[in-house]
Amino acid sequence: MANPIIRSAGYDAQRQVLEMEFASDGQICQFDNVPEEIWYRFRSHHLPALFFQHFIMGHYPERKMQEIG
Repeated sequence: MANPIIRSAGYDAQRQVLEMEFASDGQICQFDNVPEEIWYRFRSHHLPALFFQHFIMGHYPERKMQEIG
């Protein structure tokens, strides 16, 4: 994912878990109970970081997993 804020993102449809790695610090966070429709909207949005800030962050339970590098 070519984005200055989000390095990568993945989604587990069975568990409804969205996982994101942030470019600034390598932090990996998981967001629980994210509907598949939100994942598809995020992936297709022309500004995924903006979509993340408005429709995901603060709307779904978040768990910080680890920092890389």
